[in-house]
Amino acid sequence: MTKSDPEPQAITLQSRIPNDAKGLRLLDFLAQRFRYLNRDGWRTELADDRIALDGISASGDEVLRGGMKLRYEKMHREPQVSLDFRVVHQDTALLAVDKPSHLPMHADGPFIRNTLIHQLREEHGEQLQLVHRLDRETSGICIVATNKVAQAAVQAQFSANGDPNSVRKVYLAVVHGRLEHALRCEQPIGHKFGREVTLRRSAADDAENPKAASTTLEPVRYGPNKTLVRCLPETGRTHQIRVHLEQAGHPVVGDKLYGHPDSHYLAFVARMKAGESVFEDTAEAPNRHLLHAHKIYLRHPNDDSEQCYEAPIPEEFERWLLS
Repeated sequence: MTKSDPEPQAITLQSRIPNDAKGLRLLDFLAQRFRYLNRDGWRTELADDRIALDGISASGDEVLRGGMKLRYEKMHREPQVSLDFRVVHQDTALLAVDKPSHLPMHADGPFIRNTLIHQLREEHGEQLQLVHRLDRETSGICIVATNKVAQAAVQAQFSANGDPNSVRKVYLAVVHGRLEHALRCEQPIGHKFGREVTLRRSAADDAENPKAASTTLEPVRYGPNKTLVRCLPETGRTHQIRVHLEQAGHPVVGDKLYGHPDSHYLAFVARMKAGESVFEDTAEAPNRHLLHAHKIYLRHPNDDSEQCYEAPIPEEFERWLLS
């Protein structure tokens, strides 16, 4: 099931002016900080009386002070997402959720209501708290806490890398090529040198500000020219599995960023902004990267018992493995 808003709806966005914006004029601040509209776009929103400072309609010429309240009445149409999430476990402290691909975990850019946490809060209460995150295209098991005490207890396990009480995660990926034997990747991960895409990471020797990272890769099954790989991350760096698989010469099938030059990802972003659907496969690639959070092991915050929550492998993995 997909969801999109057929018509733009009014939503209210509120924030406080940060101290480092003191002395800027409001229009300058909006154009610099919120780049989803250009300067002319913000002028139009101001002229349409959609923006207020401290409860007073704004013109854009106001000189800012730290702590001022900014309110924006935005007409917004959200992109399509998949809402086929499934709660596989629920108790007084935790929900374990099987998240589909193409569903963001939390508000980000154009995604505000069509997110996993917003949908869960509508169904189970505003008290729910995310414990960790999966990328929008990554499917699989994720943990949501029913309160902040449980959230802190489980997040402490995520931070305890290598400790017997740390969280253990098992991912499955379909990758290009034949991974002949198990491989332990320990290349540090940092920002890619000379990148055009800000979020891109790298495990190459010239990576900027690298941090220690460790992933074990184990071949599970082979297709004609692809491998189903079990991925066991011991650290939690951004895009860690995808980066280590790229470095190993086996990028994830369907990955639009890793295993390609930056221009490939930028062209994809341009197509999405032009309204192209994210749900269409091509003959060469699936509509999402084939990375799936298969299992997660953790100690329950109520009684310290070890738990394992699991999300079955998506059917599309078999089809693309054998293609």
